[in-house]
Amino acid sequence: MGETVFRRALVVSLSVCALVATSAGAADAGPGGVAVLPSPSGALPVGTTTLHLIDGARPDPFQPDRSRELMVSVFYPATDVDRYPRAHYASTELIPGLEQKLGIELPGALAHARRGAPAQAAGTYPVVLYTPGGGVSRILGTGLAEDLASRGYVVVTVDHTYESGPAVEFPGGRIVRPAAAPNGFDTAIREKYVAARLLDLRFVLDSLAGLAAGTNPDAESDALPTDLGRVLDLDRVGAVGHSSGGYTAVEAMHEDRRIDAAVDLDGQIGVDEAFGRAVTEGVDRPTLVLTSSQIEQVGDANPSLDAFWQRATGWKRHLAIADSAHYDFTDMPSLVPAVARPAASTYIGAIDPDRMATLVRGYVAAMFDKFLRGQADTVLDRPVTEPEVTTIR
Repeated sequence: MGETVFRRALVVSLSVCALVATSAGAADAGPGGVAVLPSPSGALPVGTTTLHLIDGARPDPFQPDRSRELMVSVFYPATDVDRYPRAHYASTELIPGLEQKLGIELPGALAHARRGAPAQAAGTYPVVLYTPGGGVSRILGTGLAEDLASRGYVVVTVDHTYESGPAVEFPGGRIVRPAAAPNGFDTAIREKYVAARLLDLRFVLDSLAGLAAGTNPDAESDALPTDLGRVLDLDRVGAVGHSSGGYTAVEAMHEDRRIDAAVDLDGQIGVDEAFGRAVTEGVDRPTLVLTSSQIEQVGDANPSLDAFWQRATGWKRHLAIADSAHYDFTDMPSLVPAVARPAASTYIGAIDPDRMATLVRGYVAAMFDKFLRGQADTVLDRPVTEPEVTTIR
């Protein structure tokens, strides 16, 4: 799918947030608005915060006169959550800033995580990086991130500045839009995007290492949730991504030995015929690929997956989910009201959105439970029983 499709899909999904927030039958999440995502399935309360990261050693490839800067969201097991407000779904900085100035909660679409709640420091938790699809915001990975955090992971969702769209929101309401919007992804721009993404993930891991060592990586030195740095287990790291983010997750695992396992959600592994090094050289760590019924429309996904399977030496599994479409692996199905689903059929499939969320969240968690926690009795260790799921290889 080209960049134009990605951007249209994101605009559709985010524009319905206001509609969802006022829809009859939406589950009330308190006086500030309504929850727009299925509840996390784990037992732990979830907190969240945002970080503004600046890589002073790297000029931005799209704006060379500026250092590379990123916005990331961190989701983590939390405590004392009743004392903290729910995070707004569609704004990471602007709406919370207005609320702080006004002293009130603004109505709107809410996530389940509590903004700024202390981390639950009874132990440490594996870390998972989330990278979104091409031209897409990290916001569409919120549901998966919240779910993994409720199961005992720290999840960091990453916006790739000058690619993620329709814009990246920085502190103070500063908006940065994509640097280029071609009618389709040509190989040169795709390679430039992926090269930036790989260095972004490496820098995020470096920043988390600093956080675990007691430094504050936030560019504004904003106060961090209590004990956030103490709960990071950077000896157990996974990566998960959707579409181009799936390719990024697998390629990042090839490039960075700190990443122990990767999940590719409906993405090719490589750029057009110029497949990435994960394909040409193989990967010796575990990879899970989940694909939709639209996989043949996602660039050169099948050829790249075929090539990857020939060379990857680590554990690998490819599962397909029936009646699903490309954006069913994101929050989009939960954001689109039932009345609007037919108009969004290019992006979301016939599968029930709650059922799809259960399947995706369950298999992603099982992958990291198996390879980051060493659990031996996950759904990946048993024959597939879900009627919607087929083992491809």
